[in-house]
Amino acid sequence: MRIVMIVLALLQLVVVVFVAAVGGFADGGTWWERATLMAVQPIAAIGLVVLLVTSRPSAFFTRLIVALLAINIAADIIVALAIVLEMSTGDWWFPLIFSVIPVIGLLYTFSLSSQRR
Repeated sequence: MRIVMIVLALLQLVVVVFVAAVGGFADGGTWWERATLMAVQPIAAIGLVVLLVTSRPSAFFTRLIVALLAINIAADIIVALAIVLEMSTGDWWFPLIFSVIPVIGLLYTFSLSSQRR
């Protein structure tokens, strides 16, 4: 399962870095949408990759990555809700696509934590 998670995390990293780079040049969007797109998602993706390639991550580092993934998921849900409530424009489902791999990563990280006990 670890190999699959590394592949998924690398895929997430490539996609969010590409979208962040393209989104940086796009017009429109509020500051919090841009922060989610250009900071939260890439940082969480990098953290997940580092966690997965580390052989024995510390409990603190694991908790930090859990927090980053949770922030990423929450931010994507907030952006989707803003679109649904017409506070922003776009397709409501699009931000949720960026949450799929972080949700899987969060579940995997929880399983790592439970295996340590």
